[in-house]
Amino acid sequence: MRQPKVFLTGVSGYVGGHLFVRLVQKHPEWNYSVLVRTEKQAVDILAKYPDIEVVIGDLDNKDILVKAASTADIVLQLASADHLSGAVSLVEGLSQGQPAPGKLIHISGTGMVLDVSKGFGIVSDRTWNDVDDIEEITSLPLEGHVHRDVDEAVLEAGERLHVPVAIISPCTIHGLGQGPLKSMGFSVGEYIEKVIDRGRGFQVAEAQNQWHQIHIDDCADAFILLAEEAAKPDEGKAQWGRKGYYFAESSPYDLKDIAETVAQVLYKLGKISSQRVDKLSQEDVSAIHPIGHFVWGGNSKARGDRLRALGWKPTRPDILATLPEVVKFVVKLKEEKSTIM
Repeated sequence: MRQPKVFLTGVSGYVGGHLFVRLVQKHPEWNYSVLVRTEKQAVDILAKYPDIEVVIGDLDNKDILVKAASTADIVLQLASADHLSGAVSLVEGLSQGQPAPGKLIHISGTGMVLDVSKGFGIVSDRTWNDVDDIEEITSLPLEGHVHRDVDEAVLEAGERLHVPVAIISPCTIHGLGQGPLKSMGFSVGEYIEKVIDRGRGFQVAEAQNQWHQIHIDDCADAFILLAEEAAKPDEGKAQWGRKGYYFAESSPYDLKDIAETVAQVLYKLGKISSQRVDKLSQEDVSAIHPIGHFVWGGNSKARGDRLRALGWKPTRPDILATLPEVVKFVVKLKEEKSTIM
């Protein structure tokens, strides 16, 4: 039986890189090609994975994307949740596949349901559900909902070009990644770095706001599951198109717990002068990072029952358990003057 050809973008990043490693471990028999931006990235990846095909380019290179996707059975697009033309180019390429179009699995993010309606640092009432609320989720206004414009463009292109598409929307991803080039994501890593730079812990107002969380390995499992379903001749048990929208999460967490844990670990490491966590206004936090008041002071509560219905189950430690290791990793990178993000 012919093995599927899989084209991945984002392998130089945190989630895409970790997924690539896990996918190759689980399915070494599959055929892989990956998109990288530079010759150096290509050399680094080929040194570890000499049997894969490397395509040099980025999401702005339409011709490269269309050509690579046209020969793929499955495209895993993890380079960006916000690059509209790149995502649509991949759908266009998949539509040219023979004897049938390939399938796209595209990454988004639960930031699209960000809620600060009660104020920053205050918990919101609503938890979105990707089964019960699917029609509303896939028809939210494009303005004011991050990622929605790209999600809609992907869904529309899939319908127009008869390409099966699925969107996986993770929440806060935590834990150290094992990708070839990057080990950490924005939300957690950037916060730790800002606390170190500031010399004291901080939170937005009372920090009662909540996000949902997912361990990087559980997140990779979600993408692998859909890829395995996509590899089946009948598209498997997965749903595609406007029903193929999947929140990837394990459970909620309070931002206050993150702030306190980070401060405690950094204090024990001698990197800040106190375990105290300062309560800052949204304006103060936005001065620390332009979107910090949204990421660290907003709510993003999204329950993923659609993946669970396929048999996916999160089993790894929660974010409070992985934080100490991540904090130590950030400290090490800063001491080495390495790039954190």
